[in-house]
Amino acid sequence: MNALPRIVITRDPERTHLWARRLEAEGYSVLEMPLLRFETIAPEADLRTRTFDWILFTSPQGVRAFLGADLNPRGARLGTLGQGTASVVTELGLTDNLGIAARDGRELANAFVALAPEGSTVLLPGPRQRGPEVEQILTEAGYQVTMAPLYETLPVPPQDLPVDPWLPGDLVLFCSPSTVRAFCGKWEARPRAVAIGETTAQAAIDAGFATVVADTPDLDAMLRAAGLEPLNPQPSPEDRS
Repeated sequence: MNALPRIVITRDPERTHLWARRLEAEGYSVLEMPLLRFETIAPEADLRTRTFDWILFTSPQGVRAFLGADLNPRGARLGTLGQGTASVVTELGLTDNLGIAARDGRELANAFVALAPEGSTVLLPGPRQRGPEVEQILTEAGYQVTMAPLYETLPVPPQDLPVDPWLPGDLVLFCSPSTVRAFCGKWEARPRAVAIGETTAQAAIDAGFATVVADTPDLDAMLRAAGLEPLNPQPSPEDRS
């Protein structure tokens, strides 16, 4: 039987640790290598008094940044992208009214358009730099969309990363193009890689990684894409992206 590869997890520290615990319980050696950090951004002053019909959260960090800035839903209905975001909403005492297990922003926006009344006001809290798809789809469908940048995703400074931590056979898990860019900003090594989605996969391929892509955005799918067995038991919501 072939030895299991060491799994290198590059997402933010909190979710890196969640995945590492699951993998280690199944006998994997894990290198926790978070490559990104979050820096909060003060919200526009009027966000504390404005009301919206809907607030759509597209990341766990967006939920935490929203509440950390002392913002309040003020009666808005909530929607989330991904089980990880939905889990954080629930953990923090809020309710996901939309209940859509969307895999990406396009799927979330299209599902929202099919369910929410046209003309609704929608707040999109999230990072300073984000893809335009959700805003574009909602705006074109007649919704009044307000963007609320509440945090910035930044690479961990190269000087804070080890010089050459790689072993032969390492398998790197990439969960965003930003992690790919952060990796390439520090190391020339190109271990075998698994991407959580097509956009991340393209960034890794362009950077020279031999890359496979998961068919769904979760740890088990990433392992399957690499030819490994999925973990048991099946992932809880906190393990999803």
